[in-house]
Amino acid sequence: MEAEKIIKALADKPLQKKEQNYLVDRENEISKLNMLTRYHPFGIFGLCGETGVGKTTILNMIDSEEIKKIRISLIHRENKESILYDLLYTISLNLSRVENHAIKNLAKEVLNWIIEEVAVIKGATLGVSMIAKGDAKYEKTQLPRFNVFAAHEKLHRLLKTSIEEYGKIALLIDELDKESKQDVLNVLDSLKFELQQESMVTIFSLPYSIYREYKQDRMKWNESGNLENIIKDVIFLYEMSDSDILELLLRRLEGMNGWFKKNALVQIVSFADGNPRDALWIAQKVAFENLSEKYVDESKCKTTIKKIVREYMGSLILTEIQKKALKLCTDFIGSKEEILALFQSSGIKRTTAYSTLDRLISSGLILEREGMYRISGKAKIFVSLI
Repeated sequence: MEAEKIIKALADKPLQKKEQNYLVDRENEISKLNMLTRYHPFGIFGLCGETGVGKTTILNMIDSEEIKKIRISLIHRENKESILYDLLYTISLNLSRVENHAIKNLAKEVLNWIIEEVAVIKGATLGVSMIAKGDAKYEKTQLPRFNVFAAHEKLHRLLKTSIEEYGKIALLIDELDKESKQDVLNVLDSLKFELQQESMVTIFSLPYSIYREYKQDRMKWNESGNLENIIKDVIFLYEMSDSDILELLLRRLEGMNGWFKKNALVQIVSFADGNPRDALWIAQKVAFENLSEKYVDESKCKTTIKKIVREYMGSLILTEIQKKALKLCTDFIGSKEEILALFQSSGIKRTTAYSTLDRLISSGLILEREGMYRISGKAKIFVSLI
């Protein structure tokens, strides 16, 4: 058994196009995004889904063909201004390497401007910090602020010049899905003038909460401030099926002499709840725990997963009613009305049933998928330990 080879195969990282053979059942979403970049005249679009479901991988798989593609991963996301500067800097850095001299020179000019701006802000901040430490009576000093108006103007000019040269451009912007729903909306709203130019398609990775709100707004009529005023459409990445997660693991572990027995992989699939990141994480944990073994079967996998669940969830404090409700859900899949009826039929009062369900959902112990509720794979193991 080659330990290094197995651990490497189970590493959780976004896939690149050369690793496309590891991708399972995402052809439909990739095809939709390819059509958006090629055929839609302009607009901001979203790629939504839960954390770890594969949004960055899907962005990596987009094939814009002859369209100029600019791939951006946001690093500085403290506020709207830092995101604007990060976006402007990354686009400028990307375009400073192209062959077209007009775009290259403009991009370098913008890069130098950003560096000077940031240097002034950082220098002033350092100066204020030193004054504050050296003088106990220090109260307030005016700090220079980012010139957001100039930054917006430069971003608009840079993108417009690129469109004039390339005919059409596709911006693929990752990492905004790490922010809260309101922060995301504020950022998109502040950038919509620059990003809604003709012949430019922008695709953001966005949090699951944006998709929920977008669906509601799309069905409303004549309401100001709705999300569809900013986003033209959303592609949603659903969680993977159990069979897809199993296929993903089998592809990763191909040629490794069946060290993971298939019945062990089934335990990992159950734990993952359709999330490939969770599947790879727990599979790697199981591998590390059993490196000295000749193989990992169902029994060894179960023992290891229980040990890990006890370690990570052992300090979770639940009331006796919450524990009772969780145990009732062990084999349950149904609507909200059905799960509340299940609680009440077992002696949990109506108002308590509602608050108990909310608590179990917020803790991630009960999952809601498209209006259907069920216990998570992790919670099912946790129930067996309490």
